[in-house]
Amino acid sequence: MTERQRFLAVMAGKKPDKPPWYGDLSYYYFALQKDNLLDKKYQGDEGYLQFHIDKGVGIYFYAPNMWDISYSGNVHYEERIVGTRKFTSYTTPHGDITCTQKYSSTTYSWAYTSHFVNDMEQLKLMQYVLENTVYHANYDEFNRVDKLWADYGLPAALAPISVSPLQKLLARWAGVATTVELFAKDMDGFEKILADMQKTEDKPFEIICNSNAQYVEFAENLSSEITGRMFFDMFNAEYYSQRTRQLHNAGKYVGIHIDGTLSPCLSMLKGCGFDAAEAVTPAPVGDIEIEDLRAAAGDIVIIGGLPGALFTAQYSDAFFDSHLLRLLQAFENDSKFIVGVADQVPPDVVPGRVERVREVIGE
Repeated sequence: MTERQRFLAVMAGKKPDKPPWYGDLSYYYFALQKDNLLDKKYQGDEGYLQFHIDKGVGIYFYAPNMWDISYSGNVHYEERIVGTRKFTSYTTPHGDITCTQKYSSTTYSWAYTSHFVNDMEQLKLMQYVLENTVYHANYDEFNRVDKLWADYGLPAALAPISVSPLQKLLARWAGVATTVELFAKDMDGFEKILADMQKTEDKPFEIICNSNAQYVEFAENLSSEITGRMFFDMFNAEYYSQRTRQLHNAGKYVGIHIDGTLSPCLSMLKGCGFDAAEAVTPAPVGDIEIEDLRAAAGDIVIIGGLPGALFTAQYSDAFFDSHLLRLLQAFENDSKFIVGVADQVPPDVVPGRVERVREVIGE
């Protein structure tokens, strides 16, 4: 079987010839690019695919979006980088919102130093921006990558990041502390605005439904210690159910990116209609042991099991091998499991450790 066939077999509840192995190498790849250490043969889209092939990893992130974006309602978007800082702003007739990010050369990542939303008025401006974001279907690039990756993987169609307005606020627009504070100060107003936000992305979901994509992922960065049962029930569950039904009716499999602590949110996903939980992070990094993952997840597909930290020198080769073997043994007779990284292979990966996963699966 090819890697794509293995993925789709698992999604259909069938046992493949061997466990599929998919990993997000984009962070590792980006760091090599920034340090000018990326071999020329790995440049470009074909090179990115070859990077995964040579590492023995199925490829599924990141395919191009299926839409172009413009703005109505006299909304203007601007992004500029000055030194190590990135400034992003939306200008509207009712006021402006801006966020600032700072680049860290030691972690190869951007961190928010200020968010778009800090009070209720700015939350209303965020709603205005989302209401005036216009999506234009453009399948060309997604279809090209889908054809390019062929048997080596399956491009995940990413829904708008994040799908749930609550997760948008927590992860990107406002941050955790401000989101909780806004909710506590004006629960009714907060709930109404988030309910209105849910209506702003009917178009991109319609575009995805009409696409050739077979698997759709909600890039929610879900973590139970942040979202929790109360927020999940109040703001996520019903909306997730609505969107998964819509995608299932269009013949799509649907997964969600849950890359933080798992309890209790992992156990709540099946009830929302998800087919898969992706980037599932067990102990020693997460809060659930390998052998307890299936009981926590129910009968949805689990994609993950290998915390990104295990690929670094923080853990020995012997520990890495023992964790991987535990994982494979725990899911040996499980038809709904895909070996995956939880959630990315980091830049300081131990040479040969990514390739080791394929070796052990082969053994």
